[in-house]
Amino acid sequence: MSTQPLDEEVATHGEKIGDVVDGRYRITGLLGRGGMGTVFEAEHVTIRRPVALKMLHPFLGSLPEIARRFEREAYAAGKIVHPNCVVVTDFGQLADGRLYLAMELLDGIPLGTLLDEQPRLGVERSLRIARHVLRGLGHAHQSGIVHRDVKPDNVILVEQGGDPDFAKVLD
Repeated sequence: MSTQPLDEEVATHGEKIGDVVDGRYRITGLLGRGGMGTVFEAEHVTIRRPVALKMLHPFLGSLPEIARRFEREAYAAGKIVHPNCVVVTDFGQLADGRLYLAMELLDGIPLGTLLDEQPRLGVERSLRIARHVLRGLGHAHQSGIVHRDVKPDNVILVEQGGDPDFAKVLD
């Protein structure tokens, strides 16, 4: 996933490149923004492991139901260990109440972006991607977790094991 330029101030959070979040994660870039939060590229300051850091928008974190939902997402995602699912490694709450998730940083392309560029992928390629997605979702369902936002932008295609379309489900 390519890093987007990070404005001097990110409107919803105020984090800048170089800032350290919760004493553990140094922000190195912006990966994307969504309705629930902002996803930053970061690295763990001690072990230097790159991560994706999803931070809930501050105004949403103050709403108890939204904060509980984000925490449930962290708990559910943390229980899932499967090659076709993104790995969540940490969850935290900052002193000002903001919530965040740290997860594996994927080097790939969102399926939604690929479909914008190539609306017709071909039957074999489509089925290969669908099998990966269904394996990940199937594992989640077997763990008692239902993904409520399955969409192309929540599927990242990475190169793994010689497969350039290895799909990882996130969110």
